Amino acid sequence: MSAEKISLGINLRLNKNDKTTAFGKYYPEVDVQKTLSLRGFARHMTDHGCSFGRDVIESVLFKITECLPELVSQGVPVQLGGLGIFYPTAEAKPNAGIASIADMEGLDPNDIVQGIHIRFLPDSSKLDNLCGPAFKKACSLELRNIVDTQEVTVNGKVRKVQTLMPIASAVAITRSGDTGAGTGSTGGSSNTGGGSNTGGNNGGGDNGDGDGLQI
Repeated sequence: MSAEKISLGINLRLNKNDKTTAFGKYYPEVDVQKTLSLRGFARHMTDHGCSFGRDVIESVLFKITECLPELVSQGVPVQLGGLGIFYPTAEAKPNAGIASIADMEGLDPNDIVQGIHIRFLPDSSKLDNLCGPAFKKACSLELRNIVDTQEVTVNGKVRKVQTLMPIASAVAITRSGDTGAGTGSTGGSSNTGGGSNTGGNNGGGDNGDGDGLQI
């Protein structure tokens, strides 16, 4: 990991679910940037002083993307150094519970398994702890925007538009007496393509140490 800490943006989103105690409060989510491609990741590694060229690194990474799913599909968890472990889990079909041992005779697992997911469990050892509060120490947090998602009709089609308003601007407007500033619906930039500012926690809250990432 680079010694230079580039800020990790934190946005705030208003909870609009009036059936929860969190209603009307703002919660943090990560300001997720554009996804880096495998080639871009290889170039990043090369720029960080790796002794191998980009073509070699890219070839190794590509081979990992082939071999890792193959092993996980066979029930073999794969640990990548201090990064963590990739492992499989089964998703049951609705109402797929087996009532008794007798019902297991001649059972086809395809009849009860909806899907198989690759999950990622980050390393939680003292040496390479990438979980929750410990990984937070490796990040330099920066408060950025109030984010909001609204439905708009464009050419007869309903689309979700994401708006961003810098928190400093929202605070200044609120202090001036404009009560509409807090929603992020005015004065911010919009995003309709699911680009750089999607994929956050959508409501905030830490998933807790050791929680896996489902793919």
